[in-house]
Amino acid sequence: MSHHNLIEKFIYSCSHDLRAPVSSIQGLVRIAEYYPHHDETHKCLEMIEACTHTMDKLIRGMEEYLANDYSSLQYSEVDAHELIQNIEENFRNQLDSSNIVLITEVKPFTRWKTDKQSIEKILKYLISNSISFHDPDKKERKITIRIEAAGSGSTLDIMDNGVGIREDQKNNIFDIFYRGSEKSIGSGMGLFLTKSIVDRLGGAISCKSALRVGTSISISLPPSPHIG
Repeated sequence: MSHHNLIEKFIYSCSHDLRAPVSSIQGLVRIAEYYPHHDETHKCLEMIEACTHTMDKLIRGMEEYLANDYSSLQYSEVDAHELIQNIEENFRNQLDSSNIVLITEVKPFTRWKTDKQSIEKILKYLISNSISFHDPDKKERKITIRIEAAGSGSTLDIMDNGVGIREDQKNNIFDIFYRGSEKSIGSGMGLFLTKSIVDRLGGAISCKSALRVGTSISISLPPSPHIG
């Protein structure tokens, strides 16, 4: 898809996805005005708050996309193990509340020549996605992160045993604002933003998934430029 077509699709998707919560808020305000001293007013306010949270996620996602698109890549040596530990701490409350175990498969002292900020964002998007779509019916819930860094390139795999993705949805998961159903939570931008970063790094991303089994996202990155 050309850059121009992507921008057109981006603008259309933004207007479409923001219109729904705005319409909901307008309708809820009218109901609250009609029942100013009724229990329905409290319910309306709760629903309005939920709509504003949805809009906030969409706007934040758009801001992140623009920031990713215009920021310059800064390659440096990164301690892969330490990087994952720091990100795990940021997700500690969410992991614990969902009873999810995060497993790391990275050799100690692995030095990774890459753009640290880009990798942090990729891990953040993918871990968040795995948490959002964990399978509540499973007693053992896990997310596994595997990193292999070498001079010939590197690979990053994130695997979970969550709800999985239907076969007819797999071709769309990296599209902007894509959500598998109306019940899906989040902005629908996480995987789109992940792919946009991977593209900037000159890499490739793929997905394997089975319903009620889990999902595996695999990313391969080329050798980083020489660091002087």
